[in-house]
Amino acid sequence: IWGQTSNAQAEITAALRSHDFDTALRLSEEALKRTPADVQLLTLRGLAYSGEGRSELAQGSFQQALKLSPDYLPALEGAAQTQYQQGSAGAKPLLRHILKLRPADPTTHAMLAVIEYKAGNCPGAIEHFQLAKSLLMNQPDALMEYGACLISSDRSSEAIPLLQQALILNPANPVVRYNLALVQWKVGKAEEALKTLSPL
Repeated sequence: IWGQTSNAQAEITAALRSHDFDTALRLSEEALKRTPADVQLLTLRGLAYSGEGRSELAQGSFQQALKLSPDYLPALEGAAQTQYQQGSAGAKPLLRHILKLRPADPTTHAMLAVIEYKAGNCPGAIEHFQLAKSLLMNQPDALMEYGACLISSDRSSEAIPLLQQALILNPANPVVRYNLALVQWKVGKAEEALKTLSPL
């Protein structure tokens, strides 16, 4: 049975990597008939459901895995990602659980930062944004959110390099350009603000 399960996991993983979610789902269902309490197979099935856009079934599969093994990271990550994409409040405790197991994970901190920002909790958002900074440098929306929280916390000068990076990533966005100029003016850098605005 162990050999069959191991082979099935390899085949399911290969199907998931090639985005063949139908095959991954069929193989995982067949394997689960042999070993219904296998947390890895349950998680792989959840990923297959998620790939097909069937979020509720994906979440159910991840939760089955977590009932059997509450600290199984792939199932926690799958469940958290599904809840996060749906904008569900259930993402937050799952992400906090992941941080208990892997405190320095930047992806988890980035997701929690966005959740805290949307909830209006800038102190909490800033804390997580700082720990996810390596991931943010290619995400203009997250940089804007981080910058907005710094500005609202009277830390405008710290927001400038973040907004500058957001503008580099998205130079055609007038909102980013305006916000950067506004912060530059606010901290007494009027000439820099004019340069920022000049393309408009």
